[in-house]
Amino acid sequence: MRSLGVSLALVSSLVFAVDSPSTAKMPLDFDLSDVRQFVMLSALPPMPTVVNFWRADCPPCVREMPALATLAREGKVRVVTIALQKPSETAAAPAAIQTALQPPLLSLHSPSEPRGLLARFGNRVGALPHTVILDAERRACTQHTGEINDKWLSKALSACKPHQKTPS
Repeated sequence: MRSLGVSLALVSSLVFAVDSPSTAKMPLDFDLSDVRQFVMLSALPPMPTVVNFWRADCPPCVREMPALATLAREGKVRVVTIALQKPSETAAAPAAIQTALQPPLLSLHSPSEPRGLLARFGNRVGALPHTVILDAERRACTQHTGEINDKWLSKALSACKPHQKTPS
């Protein structure tokens, strides 16, 4: 039954792969575990952030992980991956994924029921992978459900400018 759910999520990601600007006006936040401690997004220093939701049994999720790791090592943006699985499932992922999940990339785990978290980050369908680009104030600039690549990341990050305050 579980594999049917994963298959449906993967098929949904092919059908619903879209780029859409977020309508969220409020800063986004979460309080998730990295297995050693809880990490609150709002407690981290302000900077543009790529948030990626994934699973080890999702082929497009696994394929995009090296690009996310490279982006994290460049140090211009924060990259946060949120595994929608048990920590033991993440630990059993292939060696290449384990390497990609190393710092400076911040690897976290979702709550046992991630639908609310996914919906808050613009993914009401629950399809994977799902990537959201946040500005330094944690407001969503854009999102994509489906596999991403270097070209999409570059374009999405360049379009994510800090919000300008309008003069009164």
